[in-house]
Amino acid sequence: MRIQGSLVALAALLGLGACVPEPVRWDAEDRRMNAVAAPNARLAFQGNVPVLVAGWVPPMPPLVTQPGAVCEGSVVAARAHGDTVYAAWWSPKADSSARLLVARSDDGGYNWLAPVPADTTDRSHAGCRRDPPYVNVDSANGYVHVVYFLLAKEGPGLFFTHSMEHGALFHEPVPVVYGERRSAVAVASAGDTVVVAYTDPNASEPQVWLALSQTTGHIFEQRVAVSPSEAVAAQPLVAVRGRRVAVSWFETPRGGGRGVTIVRTGTLR
Repeated sequence: MRIQGSLVALAALLGLGACVPEPVRWDAEDRRMNAVAAPNARLAFQGNVPVLVAGWVPPMPPLVTQPGAVCEGSVVAARAHGDTVYAAWWSPKADSSARLLVARSDDGGYNWLAPVPADTTDRSHAGCRRDPPYVNVDSANGYVHVVYFLLAKEGPGLFFTHSMEHGALFHEPVPVVYGERRSAVAVASAGDTVVVAYTDPNASEPQVWLALSQTTGHIFEQRVAVSPSEAVAAQPLVAVRGRRVAVSWFETPRGGGRGVTIVRTGTLR
């Protein structure tokens, strides 16, 4: 099942494209950086300028009671308020599917509460051969957002789940986009606005898209292509501050050649 359209695309098919504005009004120029984002890098606003920053690594790993209960390289972490931090990771099951688990620490990552299942619907047999999830904590309301790729009952794709209860309970996952190809993904939020940047799981060559929700991620109402179709895009990252949004990706020519990190900024409508 392929869901890649948006309200804008549907309106265009009906000849009504001029009536539906693009969800983001992009600035006139993109920034180009020679730097390559580190594997755990994040995009963040410093003042009005988006910058790449190193991701936070907890001083101690999350609580694990059984050997092999964590897929190596899948643990990701993010800070919340004060000393509260969260970690998310894949935990393999006997049938080679996996559970997505999240744990909270209230002392900066030295001691962890018992992990909570965030998504247990994986139907694949990939074991630990999967990309890590991405976790982000909203600085305004403390909601925990997690995005990831898995094979659900209805098909493979990118999914989103979130906790409004400080990581004690996660809401039912919702699809961001369905598609066969494993995809890199990142998420950022500002209150009710949640923005997911991802590589299109339906494209033969990776292209970065944005999915936007104005309902705290309960549904993603709009999607828009960000990177040019004539280039190969990877490593998407996203940041939101108020109505300002920034997206970065590593871009290389389709025929090969030297790559560059692109940072695009705009204003959410």
